[in-house]
Amino acid sequence: MDHPSAIDHDARLAALTEAFAQSLADKRAAIARSWRAWQAGDALARDELRTLTHRLGGAADNYGYVAVGEAARALDALLIPRLATPADAAATTVAALLAAFERPPEAI
Repeated sequence: MDHPSAIDHDARLAALTEAFAQSLADKRAAIARSWRAWQAGDALARDELRTLTHRLGGAADNYGYVAVGEAARALDALLIPRLATPADAAATTVAALLAAFERPPEAI
């Protein structure tokens, strides 16, 4: 028989995983918006894109979205302020991240 705390933990994890999955469309849209704004010359959008990818890169693996997490961390690394990566140099990495949202989660 499962210990009650283990059941509670599993239920909480399932609820958190579902909430994360439900938030992915909004996260993808925010990343795409920031990306378009940065391409249009909005320097603050670059910072917003870094914040979004940094958070996503830290969280995605925990919910089984390993491909999303890896792609987010790759873009986050390019956006480190001291690197001053221009938007055109990040295009391939952004495209990989946006494509990763279409992949199903891996088992956790």
